[in-house]
Amino acid sequence: MNSIISVNNLTKKYNDTIVVDNISFDVEKGALFSFLGTNGAGKSTTINIICTVLNASSGETYVDGLNVKTEKNKIRREIGIVYQQNVLDDLLTVSENLKFRASLYGIKGRKFDKRLDELANKLNFKKYLNQNFITLSGGQKRRVEIARAIFHNPKILLLDEPTTGLDPKSRKRVWEIIWELKKNLGMTIFLTTHYLEEAKNSDLIMVLNNGKIIAKGSSLELKNQYSCDKFLIYPQNNVKDNLINSLVKSNIKFEEFEDHVIIQNPSIDEVSKELKKNSDLIDSFEFQKGSLDDAFLNILKRSEEELH
Repeated sequence: MNSIISVNNLTKKYNDTIVVDNISFDVEKGALFSFLGTNGAGKSTTINIICTVLNASSGETYVDGLNVKTEKNKIRREIGIVYQQNVLDDLLTVSENLKFRASLYGIKGRKFDKRLDELANKLNFKKYLNQNFITLSGGQKRRVEIARAIFHNPKILLLDEPTTGLDPKSRKRVWEIIWELKKNLGMTIFLTTHYLEEAKNSDLIMVLNNGKIIAKGSSLELKNQYSCDKFLIYPQNNVKDNLINSLVKSNIKFEEFEDHVIIQNPSIDEVSKELKKNSDLIDSFEFQKGSLDDAFLNILKRSEEELH
């Protein structure tokens, strides 16, 4: 495995509270790696340790072979970070903001002008260069923040819930940019998110809950292991009990809800027979493939059940 990030037995405590609990994982060079979890799961803490903002309580973490404890300055030149909240100065122009940030990496003069022009064209913010950052929309700010994070051509881009609060069109554009960086530049993308659809094309998805890794795999692997296909049947008014009696007699397992029943992992032949037999009782029906959303909810449910 060609790992560019390697995390070994990482733990972070605040007093007696364990926020990240002895986790280990590797991220391959050039991969899109997604960290999933609810708020408070430990995602942001982990990303802050990787990017040298926080110190771990114990464990070892390496970024491109560099130790996060002892080689922080070298690591900061290898990574770019887009935080949940914008970090650029509201009262400076876009150009002024990026000029200051670039200077921290020794990018000045013609070198800065060339890189600014390249990114302004690629990320489509050239017409905003002389506007104060505060005047931009949420989507425009995100594009400029990505430019800030990659101005020094890092090997790794870390994105901490980068599309939170954006409208669907802006979220789509941000993802187009991320895919271009991965595909065209071979950049490693480390993403934390709670938007399931954003993780579906990841090379590896890892689910974190209460500071522990509770599942990992590709989108397909997680769906196959933790979700199932469903058949939803909506009965006519006042005849749901009749439909349920028929399903019980046919020995078909189901879940009952207020206005419908759900058959999980259905046998198509069995369901077809029931639909024909009870056509006068049924208003409508619907087949749903197992989804990443189902998998995520089932993973969390199992994790909580194991805790109790």
